[in-house]
Amino acid sequence: MKNLITAIMLLLLMTLLVLTAAGCVTEDQEEEFDRAALVAVDNYIEEMSGALGDSTLRADLQGWCRDYYEADEPPFTYDEERREWLGEHKEDLKDLREKHLARSEFPEREEVSEWEVVIVRGEREWVLYGEEVIEALDSLEALYTEVIKVIEMIIESEGELNYQQSVQVLELLDAIDPTLEKAASVFNR
Repeated sequence: MKNLITAIMLLLLMTLLVLTAAGCVTEDQEEEFDRAALVAVDNYIEEMSGALGDSTLRADLQGWCRDYYEADEPPFTYDEERREWLGEHKEDLKDLREKHLARSEFPEREEVSEWEVVIVRGEREWVLYGEEVIEALDSLEALYTEVIKVIEMIIESEGELNYQQSVQVLELLDAIDPTLEKAASVFNR
């Protein structure tokens, strides 16, 4: 009887050890990096950069009308067809942003800020810090906001921009490439 009680207690002790070990594995898994979140952010930066840097968007922003022999200087005028195209760009950008940010895999800022992940692309390897990613996301968001604002300004003014509004378009066009290059450099070094 004593051996039976000892065997039962040993069995219970082993079961308790196995359950405790299983609990530790679960805690370790919870501390693992969320790869789906990283992929979601990388995809967002890549697709939003592509959309904001799209040559047709840029061409439509640069597609102001001018009189024959007049220089390419402000103020600018956009015809109705160009304004319609800009409106379509605006909707496409909003849909793209909403699609990505609404995904369950897309992480909160707090999670991203804690990232310290080794990235390997081909033979290149570097540490990706969350603050760099936050900076890239913020710069893309600022560019997105400015593009939407400029498109709305062009549409609301019925394409008849004043000098200051025209300068705002030119400043936006100058800011697109540097902003996109900086954002892309976070995941592509």
